[in-house]
Amino acid sequence: MPAGRPKADRQMAHCREAGLSCRECVRAAAADLVQISAGLDASLVRQIFFLMYPEHACASMATEFVQAVHAHAEGRLVAAGPAPARLEPEPRWRAAVA
Repeated sequence: MPAGRPKADRQMAHCREAGLSCRECVRAAAADLVQISAGLDASLVRQIFFLMYPEHACASMATEFVQAVHAHAEGRLVAAGPAPARLEPEPRWRAAVA
């Protein structure tokens, strides 16, 4: 059985039909959480996981989520998908300083 996937009978039907991997889903959500928050402890991250994933089939991925959040916060994981947008736009002009 591939890592990051619960048993077929425990994985939610719509995830299975879409071909989603639990690990990829959790890591992407962890990357998003790190973008909007900083310095969360493991207990709070775990609580957030259960709010985001209330289904019983997802519960086994809570520890993976906590680890992914902390890894993203430390810059050890590369977020899946496109790079996050910059918060400040690039300047369109530059002033000459003499």
